[in-house]
Amino acid sequence: MKTNTLFPALVAAASLAAPLLASGQGAPGGGRPATATAAIPRPTGGRITGTVTEAATGKPVSYATVSVLDGAGKAINGGVAGDDGKFVLPGIPAGTYTVQITFLGFKDETRPGVVVPAGGTLALGSIKLGASAQALKEVVVTGRKQLIEERVDRTIYNADVDKTTAGGDASDVLRRVPLLSVDLDGNVSLRGSSNIRVLINNKPSTIAASSIADALKQIPADQIQTVEVITSPSAKYDAEGSGGIINIVLKNNNLRGGTLSLD
Repeated sequence: MKTNTLFPALVAAASLAAPLLASGQGAPGGGRPATATAAIPRPTGGRITGTVTEAATGKPVSYATVSVLDGAGKAINGGVAGDDGKFVLPGIPAGTYTVQITFLGFKDETRPGVVVPAGGTLALGSIKLGASAQALKEVVVTGRKQLIEERVDRTIYNADVDKTTAGGDASDVLRRVPLLSVDLDGNVSLRGSSNIRVLINNKPSTIAASSIADALKQIPADQIQTVEVITSPSAKYDAEGSGGIINIVLKNNNLRGGTLSLD
């Protein structure tokens, strides 16, 4: 009889102690029990897909620029289409946007009111770009003459290009010509030799024949087109001027000379 009475008493004591043990296991030393925190779901961005093609042929437009603009016109996402014209723009927050596609030689394509769902994919399909015909303005190509030209048999000094001799005479121009030297009296030498011949417009001049220094003083610098220095005269020139020939080419052949004899 004692055994039957003890067993029900043990069961009742265990049932009373179970809640107390459960409340003390959460924290050591009798602290507050640990509380489980529920996970907060994070919003997932959506993505936009599509294919850029030519409106006329249907061929893909490679490397077209695709931009996603917000309501203020600010780009929040974008990318470049691949070789096949396809593009995928991931990580776009849910909302309403404007998609703009641009490429050189085509008209810009704008798709307003594009709604991107949260965590979803918006397929724009085939986006066709029309060809853009643009009229080019007139192009003017200007070339500048070189100051000094080197040729096989001569060196050409383009005096009309050099504006530093404006207001001077021919001696001022010759001082700037390579290979030539002009002293204070106007005497000209070619590589140290005074045995030279001066031609005006490829012809002998009586003024230059009598005095080269006086002839140079009579030629304004702004009337000279070019100065040709011939260092190795050909057979068409006579023995005079074996040291070289200087040919002064004028813009206007207004320097002439002549002889007059009186009986």
